[in-house]
Amino acid sequence: MEKKTKRGRPRLAKNWTAELLAERSREYFDKCDARTKTEYDKDGCGYEVANPEPYSIEGLCVYLDITRREFDGWRKRKDALGERAEKVHLKITANRITGALDGKQNPSFAQFMLKNNAAEHYREKVEVENTVSERAANMFDEWSKQWAKLNSAARNGD
Repeated sequence: MEKKTKRGRPRLAKNWTAELLAERSREYFDKCDARTKTEYDKDGCGYEVANPEPYSIEGLCVYLDITRREFDGWRKRKDALGERAEKVHLKITANRITGALDGKQNPSFAQFMLKNNAAEHYREKVEVENTVSERAANMFDEWSKQWAKLNSAARNGD
């Protein structure tokens, strides 16, 4: 009799271990890497070509039957499960970066995904230079002096 392999999510969240996450994430990555598409030659004959699916946090969560919030919670943990979740996240991020650099993934979308899935490391830094012209600075100094005179005169009853 054939032994059934248990798939899907463990019954309770506390049943997840680093080893189980490593095993299930490996299955997800293998599934993504095994994707193919059919291409046709000039004679109309079809043949299979490798067409790996880009890794994503959302795809992994769907495969594991967990929520994104649960996965993010694992990443924040300071135990073996947290470390494994962070390594899985890094592998997904590395896949995004190499896919964009190799031209296999849309660079704009990869950038969007990195900013939204790894915002602590990938965000646009906006620098604003705040300069005031010398003339404007002199006008501000003059107005400040006149304001001080008016306030002084008002207090003295002039």
